[in-house]
Amino acid sequence: MRADGICKRGLTAGIDVGGTNTDGVLYEPRERRVEGWVKIATDHSDYGGCVERALEALVSGGAAGDIISLNISTTLSTNALLEGAGAPVNLVLIGFEDFPHIKKEILNAVSPAALLEARGGHNGRGIARAPLDEEALRSFAARHAGEYFALSSLYSPRNPEHELRAAELIREAGCAGLTCGHELARSKLNSVRRSVTAFLNSSLMPLTRRLISGVEASAARIGLECPLMFLRSDSSLVCADWCLRFPIETIFSGPAASMRGAMIIGGIQGGDALVADMGGTSTDIGLIRNGGALYSREGAEIGGYRTMIPSLEISSIALGGDSRVDAGEDGSLSVGLERVLPLCRGGLSYTPSDALCALGLLAAEEREKSLAASDAFGRRLGLTAEGFAKLVRAKTSARLLDAISAAGGGGLKKICVGAPTAAFVPEGAEDWLIPEAAAIASAVGAASASLSLSCSVSIVHNFFDESFSAFLPSRMIKGKDFEAIRAEAAAALDEHLRRQSRMMGFDGAETETEEEYEYFGDGKGLSSLAALTLNGRAVVRNAQ
Repeated sequence: MRADGICKRGLTAGIDVGGTNTDGVLYEPRERRVEGWVKIATDHSDYGGCVERALEALVSGGAAGDIISLNISTTLSTNALLEGAGAPVNLVLIGFEDFPHIKKEILNAVSPAALLEARGGHNGRGIARAPLDEEALRSFAARHAGEYFALSSLYSPRNPEHELRAAELIREAGCAGLTCGHELARSKLNSVRRSVTAFLNSSLMPLTRRLISGVEASAARIGLECPLMFLRSDSSLVCADWCLRFPIETIFSGPAASMRGAMIIGGIQGGDALVADMGGTSTDIGLIRNGGALYSREGAEIGGYRTMIPSLEISSIALGGDSRVDAGEDGSLSVGLERVLPLCRGGLSYTPSDALCALGLLAAEEREKSLAASDAFGRRLGLTAEGFAKLVRAKTSARLLDAISAAGGGGLKKICVGAPTAAFVPEGAEDWLIPEAAAIASAVGAASASLSLSCSVSIVHNFFDESFSAFLPSRMIKGKDFEAIRAEAAAALDEHLRRQSRMMGFDGAETETEEEYEYFGDGKGLSSLAALTLNGRAVVRNAQ
């Protein structure tokens, strides 16, 4: 009920902050209907202000009291990492002194403000290799009080006790924020990815804190009384508090939102398809199989390095309506990798958007600049202004088609979303669908998202003493009664998923577990069981 006694309509607001535009929608989740939308230019110096202006436009008709969730997708984390704009982070490596090759690979990927190599860590069975050097940690923490930290201990997914103790000592000395490697590993092993993921996560904390603070203040000024949620790279939602702890989980929230939105507005309820989302800066491409988006088993990749963050399998190319176009004196023509402000919007560079403007396919205030530039560039190539604009359009379309082909889109139905995409679709192509709400697909995806959380637990058979070790999210258990170990592991996994979902802002999650058995040899009995992996998943249906 609203304060005036009138029942809420149960709308969600979805805001997508993109590189060129910020889109917003009001969405009715039960009937999967868009009730209103807005598109404004993104101000890269004030993302919070962009969200506020979008919200003001959406609720101008008095809908603020009907909004039950504000869902944000953004490229802020992605841009910060690609541009090297993250905060300085101190890195603590525990137990790596005998593994210089691992340390070297970690430091090839990240550049810590300060580095501590401390004794400690565990082996693959979760047994401590050496006592934790607490004195070294206290001294290091005191020298860098008030700063950001990332902690990575050898085999911490098998036993996180040294990371947890190190975090306790650093917090006692005072820190701005820290990340433990096991928190984002989801029980998976890989020292390098785990260390890099923790480091990058801490580097995004201050930026994310400013964003969330700005959005919360904007929502309060507008009169919204609803949860603030953020879209993760796997297209699921987390609350603002969770996002503050693990901002790296949003690195691909924008592309994930566009995939989800495209499936909704494209009416995909089964079968296979390809989604291509072209914005002003980039084009994101993903595949749908049997009515669901494909997920990356390896984790999201950013800046050429794989993280341990769950993500949809999305390929991106630097191609958009605002990509810089260069025409050489030798007759060459290229649609480049750099995003610029088009001439037709007061910029200084020619883009595919200018080509569309010159052809009368895009309305803009300064069309005469696009026409004049089309004429000047066309003269170099012996073309009219119209001919040059058509050539740029064809060149952009060819790059789009090449990217779709490389992503495995041959023969599939193609759902094209994003503001400029329709202009670059081949004329008369029967397997291309441009939904009516194509220009706001990402915002629809954000508005319609819900919770999906996964975690795995491994149970390993020690053939030397015929015992079984289960590596749980927060501890290790060991015993010779396999069924008892299995039952305790399954219960701990279920409780972990439910606890995590509550921390993400959701109650009443449904959990499910799948089992994967691995055997030595052809036999499939307890004596030949090598390992059992419990793959757990928590879902909240219609979380809005």
